[in-house]
Amino acid sequence: MTALLDLLPLIAFFIASKKFGLLAGAAAVLAATLIVYGIHLVRQKWRLTKQQWVVLVLTILFCGATILLRDDLYLRWKTPIINLSFALALAVSALIGKPLMQPVAKDVFRFSPQGWQRLTYAWAAFFLLLAALHYWFGLYHYDASEQAKNLFIHFKSYGQLILMGIFLAAQAFVLRKHLKTEAQAPAESEPPEQPSKP
Repeated sequence: MTALLDLLPLIAFFIASKKFGLLAGAAAVLAATLIVYGIHLVRQKWRLTKQQWVVLVLTILFCGATILLRDDLYLRWKTPIINLSFALALAVSALIGKPLMQPVAKDVFRFSPQGWQRLTYAWAAFFLLLAALHYWFGLYHYDASEQAKNLFIHFKSYGQLILMGIFLAAQAFVLRKHLKTEAQAPAESEPPEQPSKP
């Protein structure tokens, strides 16, 4: 449910940007994000995760600046900075021995401490790649042409989702030996049966 809700700002951005331009896209992202995070607040008993706070605050800042100053440069900086923030947070957490992927994926994978560290570094590298690609399409390779705008809109709307799907599928395949099964879960949490007394 949370993942589906988080797609709404991207859908709103794509529709508004294609029909009315990037300034309208920024307004659509901001409005959709406020609605979605309002729903998250209610569903999560008035609490947001650190990741959600980062996304919410940066979206308000960059989309707000885009609308107020009527300059889509701020919108194009938003996603590279968000992804770079995630990459840095993940890399630092692995470096100090508190890998952030462990609490997130502990119900899916079984790893040694070194394994959790490697998985967290892998996700940090993936978010760094996303930041670089968003920088390429939104800033380095961006100009006022319709082709550049369309490339940016399409990559921001669904290009990153395709890459995320490929990364998750590859991760599940490569790490399939570490996946938890239904049979393993109770074995970890339940004590062994005591032999019955005669």
